[in-house]
Amino acid sequence: MGRIVEMPLPRLGETMEEGRIGQYFKQPGEKFRRGETLLEVETDKTTVEVPALQDGVLIEWLVKVDAIVPVDSAIARIEIEGEALAEVKNPAPQRLSSLPLQRASITKQREPALRPRASTAARTAARKSGIDLATLAGSGRNGRITRADLVQKTRATYHVDTSHGRIFFREWPAQGAVKGTALLIHGLFSDSQSFVTVGRMLGSTGFRTLAVDLPGHGETRSKASTVADIILAISAALPPGKLHIAGHSLGAIVAAYLADRAQSLTLLSPLGTGEEINADFVAAMLGGNVGEALRYLGEKLPPEAETRLEQHLSANAAQLRAIVASVAEGNRQTISILARLAALTIPVNAIYMRDDAIVPSHHAFNLPPNVAVRFLPNANHLPHWRDPELVARLVASQC
Repeated sequence: MGRIVEMPLPRLGETMEEGRIGQYFKQPGEKFRRGETLLEVETDKTTVEVPALQDGVLIEWLVKVDAIVPVDSAIARIEIEGEALAEVKNPAPQRLSSLPLQRASITKQREPALRPRASTAARTAARKSGIDLATLAGSGRNGRITRADLVQKTRATYHVDTSHGRIFFREWPAQGAVKGTALLIHGLFSDSQSFVTVGRMLGSTGFRTLAVDLPGHGETRSKASTVADIILAISAALPPGKLHIAGHSLGAIVAAYLADRAQSLTLLSPLGTGEEINADFVAAMLGGNVGEALRYLGEKLPPEAETRLEQHLSANAAQLRAIVASVAEGNRQTISILARLAALTIPVNAIYMRDDAIVPSHHAFNLPPNVAVRFLPNANHLPHWRDPELVARLVASQC
């Protein structure tokens, strides 16, 4: 009988402070050898396989898949022989109880699906696109799934040509019986990549899920530079039928103006529900000062990701300035969606971060009574990153 110890989440990069649990590859009670992959962890926009540091037996996983966990927090209980390595710590029963409820929660033994055979490139691409590898037949040696197999499975990304330009979408196909179609719309200075986790969750629960890049952002190629023109461009690119629409920040304004196409609306830290906006954050982004802007956003990015964002901001500077000018003057918003929301008869939900430094949470008190409001703790501006499970559940519950 070996010793039972807690395994912490390792630091996988110099800037890493926390990671999202991606997938477990060992079941409770299963033995593992040193070097075998135990789990995948998402760090910002990178997915890393975490190997075992010594032989042992998995006793239980302590956190759920998709939970956001601080570095060095206990994520598993394992049984090992002899002395523990430096990365494996003695049990600390009270450790997880001090974590915020929405970031990591204790769970009983979780039975993960058997891991499909796949190349590292295919596994990384599948996670980014929300594709379940278990639904693919591998064309590689011994049935190994390759990246080419993903391309043949689904058009995970594509453009729709409109009179307003080429609009870029990501798509997560519905698994099982189709319950409906969801549309996810990002906020200022972001793109559809920010909704990967929510998109994957919705796809796995039966929703065909689309995430769009707004004009001036990501891979969309459109000259639309006002909110009115952006709404026309996105509307022209949408598939037929009613949609469950979720919009973040600027995307919430777009969502509200697409309400005639909606079965439900979910608004995330929405613009258009009050007057104030953090002009310093906006100015920092427009000036390419990403490091300064991230302090307000409540997020950290690795240096290479910051560099890519700075390059994007520089390349689209004029269009982004015009878009900002159409929604705000200095620290005051110039568009309100309150009257539109009050007139809706479809389900409408709104989520605010309690200490949001960009869009104040007290704007929620301006909302009409037909809008259901939820508050999340934290100074973050990205509720779909802080609690993707809640966002996906809200969207799915409206069908």
